[in-house]
Amino acid sequence: MAKPNPIPLAGDVDLEKLLKRLSEDIVEAPAFLRLHTLLGVKFGKYQREVNQSAFFWTFSAKAILEAGLLRIARIYDQEQSALSLRRLLLTIQANPHFFEDESVKKRVNPLYAEGMQPGSHALKPNEIVADLVLVSDGDPLVDKIIRWRNTLGAHISPKRMLKNPPARFNFLTPDDAFALCDRAFDVFNRYSSLFHATTHSRKIIGEDDTEFLFKYLRMGLDAYNKQVEDEFKQWEILAKKHVKNTEISPSL
Repeated sequence: MAKPNPIPLAGDVDLEKLLKRLSEDIVEAPAFLRLHTLLGVKFGKYQREVNQSAFFWTFSAKAILEAGLLRIARIYDQEQSALSLRRLLLTIQANPHFFEDESVKKRVNPLYAEGMQPGSHALKPNEIVADLVLVSDGDPLVDKIIRWRNTLGAHISPKRMLKNPPARFNFLTPDDAFALCDRAFDVFNRYSSLFHATTHSRKIIGEDDTEFLFKYLRMGLDAYNKQVEDEFKQWEILAKKHVKNTEISPSL
């Protein structure tokens, strides 16, 4: 497989577009993983409610996990034509002039630009080389997500599936996935901050709202069960009245 090269750019606006698109995967990947973990907790706490639609919740959880892992695979993609963290760093490395003082001052808030220290946004050659190592397939963790992509994510490898027992076939652990997400944030935010003095939050607003969904499910199920119980009691009352009326009716 050919090694990735820098992405050709017409200007710093192009680099800003690449940063924005890659940031979506970097922010969303761990959010999907956290949601999958949270669902496991909620399934135990709200087992009665979840069992009403077990098929829906099981398939939703599987889809959420896969969505997170596929985003991590895109972030660490090693393909020559892909937009990945590795290729983004190669592009940044090839365009150090975008990080010169005058170039940065045109992109950031004017008040921030006034207080900028000379050279504070310049690239550090040794740092970017070290970061490239962290996002390349020579790193053990990156190699794991690439192997997951090539054997389970993008397609299934029959050779690996037949050779390994099921427990060993899926070699990427949840801890591995979260560690890759943390690494992506650290590396990406370093260059996002240098480029336009902004970083991305590690948590999406509204992530904690999931609890309300399950509370409402419980309230709805409780209300439904009460309605059924009330209707049954009403039926019992009517049935008893019917029996009583039949008993006191005069014989013909």
